[in-house]
Amino acid sequence: MRFWYQNTITWPARLLTPMTWLMTSIVGYRLKQRFRGDYGAPVLVVGNLAVGGTGKSPAIQALVRYLQAQGLGCGVVSRGYGGKAPHYPWAVTPNDSAAVCGDEPLMLARSLDCPVVVDPDRDQAVRFLMEHHRPDVVISDDGLQHYRLGRHFELVMIDGRRGFGNGRLLPAGPLREPISRLALVDWVVAREQQPTDITVDAVLSLNPEPATNDKGQVLVSGGEIDACAGIGNPEAFFQQLADQGYSIKRRWTPGDHQPLPEDALAHAERPLVMTEKDAIKLPQPLPEHCYVVRLQPSLPNELLSTIEQALRKALQ
Repeated sequence: MRFWYQNTITWPARLLTPMTWLMTSIVGYRLKQRFRGDYGAPVLVVGNLAVGGTGKSPAIQALVRYLQAQGLGCGVVSRGYGGKAPHYPWAVTPNDSAAVCGDEPLMLARSLDCPVVVDPDRDQAVRFLMEHHRPDVVISDDGLQHYRLGRHFELVMIDGRRGFGNGRLLPAGPLREPISRLALVDWVVAREQQPTDITVDAVLSLNPEPATNDKGQVLVSGGEIDACAGIGNPEAFFQQLADQGYSIKRRWTPGDHQPLPEDALAHAERPLVMTEKDAIKLPQPLPEHCYVVRLQPSLPNELLSTIEQALRKALQ
């Protein structure tokens, strides 16, 4: 909601503030139920305080690739939002559809050489992962507020541009938990840029590759395009395209985890540029006029090394 990210406390936020008192009570109760758990491997939760896209999945990609390069076996668990598997836990394969396992788990399964398991009960997902794969390290995609999930470490992602908005809890603001929750986590990472009012440990860089279609053709920047972003923060993607010189004539924002409308694919007057997360929800191969922008995420080596050392210590 736009009023969440305005500089002043607007009347909708004031009107909804009494409802945040209930949210505060619920958050406090659930936090007391936090379960550390012992699964036989350390669990690192990558989550966020605010709703919407903050870069959790790209951060996990960067973490897994680094840890694997250091000789640690990794496994990923996720809720599988947007999908409905035949049963849970569900071991995701690259041949699954987003309708079964969710778009983000499928993207992780296709981009990473490690097992990915989805289950609304992340505790069950970790137990399944340990029983069938025995990774050295388990990384949870989201789940910061899923306190049934035991965890050894927590990493919170923040949108570097939007921060925490008006700083209020749902529904008056974008926060699932109060900002004070940051005092309990191990690391705080901002997406793409340093926030002005929040101290973070590092910044996640998202380096876009050239937009390409399924034939490998690269879309030359600077022309007129249509664009689609069914992600938590679509404006960030549209701004990225504008920064590359594209002139966006029509935009589709179906909503996070939602598929692209059929009329968008049929509208072939101009190239249609979309995120990888959008492409993964569509039948393959994509029409020739559809181009996908893939991101190459990176985290500072200093942070990655610190996380590796903490995980190795927990393994002892």
